[in-house]
Amino acid sequence: MKKRKIGCFLPAVLLSLLVIIGIAGYAGYAYFKVKGTADAIHEPIKGRSKSDLRNEDVSIKQQDAISVALFGVDSNKDRLATGDAGRSDSIVLLSINPDTKKAVMVSIPRDTYSEMAGKGTYEKIAHAYAYGGPDMAVKSVEKLMNVPVDYYATVNMDGMHEMVDAVGGIDVKSNATFTVKNYSFVEGETAHLDGDAALAFIRSRKEDGAGGDFGRQQRQQLVIQGLAKKVLSVGSVTKLDSILGTVKGNVVTDITFDELTGLRNGYAATLDHVDKYQLQGNGQILDDGLWYFMPDDAYKQQVTELYMDNLK
Repeated sequence: MKKRKIGCFLPAVLLSLLVIIGIAGYAGYAYFKVKGTADAIHEPIKGRSKSDLRNEDVSIKQQDAISVALFGVDSNKDRLATGDAGRSDSIVLLSINPDTKKAVMVSIPRDTYSEMAGKGTYEKIAHAYAYGGPDMAVKSVEKLMNVPVDYYATVNMDGMHEMVDAVGGIDVKSNATFTVKNYSFVEGETAHLDGDAALAFIRSRKEDGAGGDFGRQQRQQLVIQGLAKKVLSVGSVTKLDSILGTVKGNVVTDITFDELTGLRNGYAATLDHVDKYQLQGNGQILDDGLWYFMPDDAYKQQVTELYMDNLK
């Protein structure tokens, strides 16, 4: 089965959290600062102890294979903290297996036609977060893909520019030649991006030469790599307070501080071996007059099987 190269900044945020915790382990003075941030962004789903598609609980402490749903939303800090984050513009499933040291990443287009769990309607998958926050979003993704989701993490997309600014900007080599919001990029040339430029870079898709959704996904991956590289740099240790400040208010998750520490200790190596897939299908205008992405059922089943195999 052909793997499709996809990108999304959400795994970069997860990676950044792991790196920050790693820095805290290296520089003990930062431990309580990091723990305080992890506690502040912890937002469990009420009444949910495990996925309905799991027979037993999974444990990061026991280094079980886990499934994480990652949502990118357009929101502000006040709304994000209350769970009112609007629609999820980016949705990624990530299965992480510490035994095989492998991860499987599946990108779900935001316009995918799917059932809204608990509501009974069929709409764009992005609407689930707006209707019922992470609870409905997680359950709707589970229904669509028939895979369990053990944890979730939500990132405010507008907060991405704050993270890039916090590390002093990033360097990327553009994958295309195009102009967006007075920023010009040339294919093959390296550009230094501040937060505003990075946000324009990863959101561009309709501009001449930008390459549509596929080009945008490639650019998101470039920003992931640039951000991760900058966070990993020695100089970022001195920017710890600023980095933590961008995480607080722009990220919510039901992963606890102790579990994040467990991820760093047992799961981080899997991020070097990630198989990436994107649902395939076609666009279609339905009777309601709206355009939807209609996934190919056969391909979706193959992706589901690959994803589940990585959870064994």
